[in-house]
Amino acid sequence: MAKRNKTVDKVRQLFNAANGSHRISWERASQQGYNFYLDNQLTQTEKNELESRGMPTFTINRITPVIEMLVFYATASRPRWQAVGREGSDTDIATLFADVASYVWEMSNGGALYANAITDACAKGIGYLMVDVDPDMDHGMGEVVIKQIEPYDVWVDPKSRDPLFQDASYIIMRKILPREQFLRLFPDDKRKIKK
Repeated sequence: MAKRNKTVDKVRQLFNAANGSHRISWERASQQGYNFYLDNQLTQTEKNELESRGMPTFTINRITPVIEMLVFYATASRPRWQAVGREGSDTDIATLFADVASYVWEMSNGGALYANAITDACAKGIGYLMVDVDPDMDHGMGEVVIKQIEPYDVWVDPKSRDPLFQDASYIIMRKILPREQFLRLFPDDKRKIKK
């Protein structure tokens, strides 16, 4: 019999706590809002009912253009990164930090990721950007990158009350992948994955 790992049990316990009824109802309502944004506003039953009564089944979507306009105005100009030193001798280091932030933003195609995060925030209720390290970039030396996370792949401590989750004791990212893709991502761990 396989030996149980205490860390796995703890993560499973935290995930089950975060995946409560509130999270499930939020995801259901959020998916309905996203479907509405995508112009899937009528269920098949509603369409059949309208057709049986001889009524039109098309919708006039006023939400999508409003969200697209909001995204356009939010991303119309590129952000200007600025860092301020604590004292006069820190100006060179502050400039370096601003330049690095600008470089990471441009290299990661930050404008497109930001637009997607705003769309998620408007249509799904929350949008995420994450700073990560890609160890394969820069000829294997690694780079700091910005990534966008699907909101439905994130589970936050249900006791968190801060809008930016700064008081959350944990945040879990969960992604369900087919075994073949998992093997391609972690070729060194083939035996463990196949078990």
